[in-house]
Amino acid sequence: MKIQRILIVEDQGITAFDVSQIVTSLGYQVTGIAMTGEDAILQADLNKPDLILMDIKLAGAMDGREAAAKIQDKYQIPVIFVTAYGCKQASKSVKTIRPEGIGYIVKPITDNELVSEINRLIG
Repeated sequence: MKIQRILIVEDQGITAFDVSQIVTSLGYQVTGIAMTGEDAILQADLNKPDLILMDIKLAGAMDGREAAAKIQDKYQIPVIFVTAYGCKQASKSVKTIRPEGIGYIVKPITDNELVSEINRLIG
């Protein structure tokens, strides 16, 4: 599966903008930016992205883990968590979600890390 369309889920506007810039500079299309887990689910329903870049901590009642689990149950869209947590903390935090189709990158995100994690997920 070739990843082309990416949904960004991030509640910090400047971070969402920065991630969006990286995504587009790498030749991917940003389908939207969601700031809450609820909005992420809605945008996944409407836009059917190929991949989602999602922060674990989000504004609103639903965190990134819960939103990712709901989206994956319905669509099996790969999710890369972009988080400020260290690797051990992030992997422990997302343990409840099935491991296939899940990746994570520690902020700040770099081009090489993003491409590497996308390639790892799609094979």
